[in-house]
Amino acid sequence: MESTQVNIKGMVCSRCIFTIRESLQKAGMFVRDISLGKVTFCKPIDDPQKTTVRSILSGLGFELVSDKRETRFLEIREFIHQWIAAGSGREQGVTLSESLSRHFMQNYDTLSELFSQMEGKSIEKYHIEKRIEVVKESLVYTGKSLSQIAYERGYSSAHHLSAQFKKVTGLNPSHFKQIQRSKGLIVPDHSNEKV
Repeated sequence: MESTQVNIKGMVCSRCIFTIRESLQKAGMFVRDISLGKVTFCKPIDDPQKTTVRSILSGLGFELVSDKRETRFLEIREFIHQWIAAGSGREQGVTLSESLSRHFMQNYDTLSELFSQMEGKSIEKYHIEKRIEVVKESLVYTGKSLSQIAYERGYSSAHHLSAQFKKVTGLNPSHFKQIQRSKGLIVPDHSNEKV
């Protein structure tokens, strides 16, 4: 069965995915898959349906992408998010730049230039910022040690993670965690408790 994929500008988090999926389904659209920057419908959509999709997205603060450069940019950004979720290549021993070049079958410099033009920052800087966001979540919502988080996120050591965290946030991880704890945001770790 044929499907239709559309690219969407402005999707940045899982809440965006949930909101768009829910809104499209309420409008009677059958969504096969949705991820940051793209939606795949179960069957081809015609022009009136595409207009409906465009209207729904616009009402939510998103827009359809038709430009090839912007589509490639969104694909690169999605790849980076997946790379981070998978542990940043720690098990494959491959760098992000190598993986991007292989995946898109393009020179990394070309991909990097496009990304920088569209995002306003380099792939490396974007990647580091997003990795640190995931580290922040781990610090706040899990009881894992910095060493555990460093390993899971593909850092060479807790020291390397700590230095990068401080460079991006201006705080060391323990100070960040202390601030979050004082705000009551940290969820206690009960994973070792017996039921």
